[in-house]
Amino acid sequence: MLDPADGSEIDWIVGYSPPPEKFREKIDQALKEIDTYKSLSAWYAKDPKNVEVVYKLAKKVGQKSADERADKLFKEVVALDPEGLKGMTFRGRDKLSFTEDAEFSLAGRAMDNHQDLGPIKAFIKKYADSKLLKTAYSYMSSYYSYQAPKDEAIAFFDEYLARYPEDKEALASFVLWAIRSKSNTDEGIKLAEKIMDLEGYNPQAGSMFNLAQLYAQKGDKTKAGEVYGENFMEGKVTNLAFDLIRYAGFWVNNNDNLKSAEEMADTALKLEPENQSIVQQAAGVYLKLNKAAKALAVFGPNYVKKHMGDAAALNGYAWFWQGQNGNLESALLAARRSVELSPRAAAYDSLSAVYIKLKNYPEALKAAEKAVELGGLQVEAYKRKLENLRKLMEKKEGE
Repeated sequence: MLDPADGSEIDWIVGYSPPPEKFREKIDQALKEIDTYKSLSAWYAKDPKNVEVVYKLAKKVGQKSADERADKLFKEVVALDPEGLKGMTFRGRDKLSFTEDAEFSLAGRAMDNHQDLGPIKAFIKKYADSKLLKTAYSYMSSYYSYQAPKDEAIAFFDEYLARYPEDKEALASFVLWAIRSKSNTDEGIKLAEKIMDLEGYNPQAGSMFNLAQLYAQKGDKTKAGEVYGENFMEGKVTNLAFDLIRYAGFWVNNNDNLKSAEEMADTALKLEPENQSIVQQAAGVYLKLNKAAKALAVFGPNYVKKHMGDAAALNGYAWFWQGQNGNLESALLAARRSVELSPRAAAYDSLSAVYIKLKNYPEALKAAEKAVELGGLQVEAYKRKLENLRKLMEKKEGE
């Protein structure tokens, strides 16, 4: 941004990150000359011993990584306030002194611009309890992963992992080094498997890719296939489908972001068209969008025809539609067939519920009594439902 009067630099904004409102705030501040390069430079010229203005100008100039004026200014901050007592700032969510941030910035610039690790090692030694310590190790790992001799890299990773033995980023840095260097494969596999354990039931695809690379590097393609083969990717597809349908359900329940919700439900169905839970949840999304025809197209009479031999699928179908109080004749067909295939208490409970919605109370009573007779873990619930049904029938008779 240049001053139209004399062509001098007023300010610059490096990069863009959402949301757009926050980016607009930066532009508005620049237009108002709040903490711009020009306003900070003028303030610095008047008050060069003010730690705050020196620090702010150093950060502004430092946005241009090759501008060595930033190094000079950061060093002035440290000289003016060696104990870090004259002002605080934030790096992300971490609050720290101008001085600590200046020293960390100097260390990072020395490594980036000159491959000099001395300052960042000095920072680690001086600020042993700093909230930036893990970031400092992460910075160094990029150097040791790509450029350092093997013995130096191993020494660094020993130190890094001893300090952060449960940190996935630290573990992954060694794993990637083992892949790139084609060495220490067994240790890499051990740590890659630890990452998998830390990530739980749904490990990241990148983590499994790295583990597979190490097994392949070792010559064990069978193990590579076990961790990164067809079964793994099928599981990823299923997990993604459930993530998408949860997203769709959340937004329709909140009556917002509805276009995206419908699109994600559509995508979930494309990924898992035979998964009853996905199909049923998608139908629920469509109904909340007032698209009953679309719901019935995926979870309607054709679904029943396709699953006439699947008692569980039919029972789930019947229970869903009685809950929606719609498509009841088809739900009744499904419930009856489910009872025929598998005369369980839950099936009779669903059949009773459908009959109630159809106001066929005598048949509902027969089915409810059968559910109680077959009992099981839910017998008390079935008894309560039976009692409520009898009270309803008594009320109807008295009307």
